[in-house]
Amino acid sequence: MKTKLRKILLTTLEHCFENGILVETDLSDFTLEVPKNPEHGHFATNLAMILASSQRKSPKIIAGTILENLKDTEEILDSSEIAGPGFINFKIRSQEWCRVLSSVVESREHYGRDDIGDGKKILVEFVSANPTGPLHLGHGRGAAIGDTLCRILSFCGYQVVREFYINDAGQQIRLLGESVFARFKQKENPEYPFPDDGYRGEYIADLVDIITGETNLGLFSEEDAISTCSQKGKEIMLKEIEEDLERFRVSFDVWFSESELHESGLLGSALQSLREKGQLYEEGGATWIRTSLFGDDKDRVIRKGDGQFTYFAADIAYHLQKFRKGYWKAINIWGADHHGYIPRVKAALSSHGVSPEWLSVVLIQLVKLWKGGEELRMSKRTGNFVTLQELIEEVGVDAVRFVFLMKSHESPLDFDMDLVKKKDSDNPVYYVQYAHARICSIFRKAASEGIVLPSQIEDLSDLLVLEEEMALIRVIAGFSPLLNEISKSLEPHRLTYYLTDLAAFFHKYFNMGSKNPGLRIVSGNTALTEARLCLVDGIRIVLANGLGLLGISAPERM
Repeated sequence: MKTKLRKILLTTLEHCFENGILVETDLSDFTLEVPKNPEHGHFATNLAMILASSQRKSPKIIAGTILENLKDTEEILDSSEIAGPGFINFKIRSQEWCRVLSSVVESREHYGRDDIGDGKKILVEFVSANPTGPLHLGHGRGAAIGDTLCRILSFCGYQVVREFYINDAGQQIRLLGESVFARFKQKENPEYPFPDDGYRGEYIADLVDIITGETNLGLFSEEDAISTCSQKGKEIMLKEIEEDLERFRVSFDVWFSESELHESGLLGSALQSLREKGQLYEEGGATWIRTSLFGDDKDRVIRKGDGQFTYFAADIAYHLQKFRKGYWKAINIWGADHHGYIPRVKAALSSHGVSPEWLSVVLIQLVKLWKGGEELRMSKRTGNFVTLQELIEEVGVDAVRFVFLMKSHESPLDFDMDLVKKKDSDNPVYYVQYAHARICSIFRKAASEGIVLPSQIEDLSDLLVLEEEMALIRVIAGFSPLLNEISKSLEPHRLTYYLTDLAAFFHKYFNMGSKNPGLRIVSGNTALTEARLCLVDGIRIVLANGLGLLGISAPERM
């Protein structure tokens, strides 16, 4: 509906420009929003206020001119009025809203799909945990956000590729091997030194058992044994990470290894290209990149004096190879501690002629876990953090994903384990899922009385006359525009807000019937029952589609 109204306004402006009614001007992107107060109409625009400076007239006069020349050829408007300093408020005819409802019911699982993406290729890299230990809650939040973004972008017509970057070429993998080997040696000699920065969780002992069950480390030199522990430990942890993510309903198209950058020569060729562009220089025995010329606060070392490449060098090569694969856009989902790293990477890309806008970075804030009113900090398995798998086993995938998506990624998140175990309206995921299950129960009741949805949906505007019914239709009509906005803003939590609001509207509407039998969805009036079944079916479709995009089930019974 918003798209139709925007088209009406643009057509009206074109008419006014062509006929000299208004001075033609380059339009800034005016807003068309749903007012917070329903009395102000269904939509409001600031168009007249945006035009005021170029027309040298007051916004109210311009608003009057727009309304006098309004090109509503499809007659979708019920009323329009000027409000405040020059806003224009619009109300849409109830017949138009009912047409939207018909479209929802007919489209079903396809409702909300769009081709706004036009097949553009987007690479989304997320999670990318070091394969040195189990996934923690921060990884889980990043996985939920990244996976949901991918689902929404695909739904909106983008060609999405999901990538996991395996950090397996640095000192941390060596340290994993040293930790495993030390625990192996301590079985015979408890005094064998453990590395100061080693990994101390119980999972290291599990790795020892698995590796020694396949390999006799006693036959190797210490160096070869550590190397074996590093390689096999990495492989085992990476397999566990993949299995945990699959249980969390997250999959990847590409698992890209950092070591591949080194072995394939991609790192060397990327740096040679930068050198040819004059972006590298030598100083103090190290190789530097001139990122300060492109927005970074200083130049950065990419190769140390001992000849070792820095992590930044690998990241430059990694992002350049992404760009060379022809992706229209790249999206990275990182932990909040990488905030200062963003301008550095974008500067390096700019030094190679890649627009900073090509890369978008979503930063994930920390998660705090609460149980019994106390914050949980420890895990038996890791010794210092609760794993994603432990949380899933405690409360279930649906609850974990929903809560991780309840707040903006820019805000820290408190996860209350006790709350999401409740079977009542206080539990946010239960509240939304129960709305879907409740509608399914309504249809079971209707079917038991021989009432089903009509095969052909006629104009329902004479039957759905309650303001609550029109309000519900307007909410479900906002589903597709919301997904389009999320695909641009990269804020998937807005879908969680939306579904919670929709569920609240529905529960309130349903409860009206408990006080007044005439307001029940299934009643003695067959025509009215069929109309209301169409309405709640539309709600059910949007709830199911929305929950699916969140990676959450839509149960039929609860």
